[in-house]
Amino acid sequence: MEEQRANAGVCEPCETAAVYGKVEKPAEREFRPYTFFKMTMSTCPECLKVIPAQVVFQDNKVYFLKHCPLHGASRALVSEDAEYYRNAFSYIRAGSVPLHFSTAVKEGCPTDCGLCPAHQQHTCLPIVEITDHCNLECPICIVDNQYSNHMSRADFQGIIDLMLKAEGTLETITLSGGEPTSHPEFLELVDMATRPEIGRVSVVTNGIRIARSREFCEQLKKKNVYVILQLDGFTDEIQKTIRGVPLMEVKWKALEHLAEFGIATQVAYVPARGVNEHQLGDAVRLMLSRDHILSLLIQPVARTGHGGGTFPVDPLDRLTIPGVIRAIDEQTQGQVAREDFIPLPCSHPLCVSLTYLLKMDDGSYLPFPRFVDMRKHLDLFQQTATLEPGPKTESALQESIADLWSASGEIPNSEKIIKALRRALLEMFPSRQVSRQDLIRIAERQAKTIFIHHYMDRHDFDLERLMKCCHHYPQIDGRIVPACGFNMFHRGAAKGPGTPVPFFGKGAFKH
Repeated sequence: MEEQRANAGVCEPCETAAVYGKVEKPAEREFRPYTFFKMTMSTCPECLKVIPAQVVFQDNKVYFLKHCPLHGASRALVSEDAEYYRNAFSYIRAGSVPLHFSTAVKEGCPTDCGLCPAHQQHTCLPIVEITDHCNLECPICIVDNQYSNHMSRADFQGIIDLMLKAEGTLETITLSGGEPTSHPEFLELVDMATRPEIGRVSVVTNGIRIARSREFCEQLKKKNVYVILQLDGFTDEIQKTIRGVPLMEVKWKALEHLAEFGIATQVAYVPARGVNEHQLGDAVRLMLSRDHILSLLIQPVARTGHGGGTFPVDPLDRLTIPGVIRAIDEQTQGQVAREDFIPLPCSHPLCVSLTYLLKMDDGSYLPFPRFVDMRKHLDLFQQTATLEPGPKTESALQESIADLWSASGEIPNSEKIIKALRRALLEMFPSRQVSRQDLIRIAERQAKTIFIHHYMDRHDFDLERLMKCCHHYPQIDGRIVPACGFNMFHRGAAKGPGTPVPFFGKGAFKH
């Protein structure tokens, strides 16, 4: 009987069905419209519980598919370009260990934050929130201002000591808030942070005090403070949507004062789908046209914080890093193109994309990837607003000149580029003894930078990214917490005001 079945090519279930007078066809399977890429850990957008997430590709976009035992299935757009997302992983590099860890590994990430030995990168950029007072109520605000704390000098000194214990030296320390310039001892805190071990002190500001007071600008210049000016578009309508009030007169006056005093400036631009992404090209042109503006920081809106947690964003149709890159390419007619951006290797490569633009002798700017083999010289790209005047940069620029000579005629305007590179080398690495701070100020005039940094929220949170984060909030209790982890689990505003804090959340301004 078995032999007859085999010879006839009939399987037992089909034969059985025939005996009972019915033939069953194999069930038609429903094919999924997406391609599975990998697994990670994300959060339930309702309860913020850390849960598994499938990373899937569909229609050349990347989504998280999640299922919470309590709140069911959810889906979120993570990247508008699956190819960019996939290729970013080729830029992963080993992180650097800090000199000191503040917390131990007990429960695992993100519970042990502060930094613990499981964290995969040291602090590239410490952001110190010196106050939770502010003179605006921004609809996209990612913090949760309580209007009850100005950091004391003693606590600020403790944070400076903590960061130098962990890092030895710092390229930059950034003062934030709230509105940091509202701190009654703001200038005194700047003096405390101005040390030989710290390359520069920067401040994130809405610019209101800068616009209203030339005397304050004189103090900023005197103390060599770098200003990160929030400027999210060029109409009052956009300002009202993003910042709550019409601010263009304030912004232009602030830019006028910053230019008058030659204060090194970074423009910070928060784009949101359908609101202000169409003016990204204008922001690039503004940066390139003004000598005192050294860089452009673009941070697509994150749905977390007192304002951002409730800001109207569709988790399935939001602006991500590839969307910003595409908009810049289109709106500048390729002056800064898609191919000019690379993922930042020192953080997780999905956190930041950037490009450097070399200043040519005629005052124009040319993106580095057009004449530098970036795979060969990834060390050029750091989490800094400007070129870092160190041995790796010197070697990379020298090798680039040699490569341009050997490829004579293959790269347009190679002689012009070589001339600019030689100038940069001579100025950045003089034969005389120069302080680190002065070297940084020389280097920052050789190139401009565009950063695209996407903070995470409850929809696109990725634990893998958090563990390689290099943007950290140092706390007065001795913790150094990755930015997105602090925003998600410690502020109490991941879904807007009043979001419950998990058992391990500690908040800010707590000893």
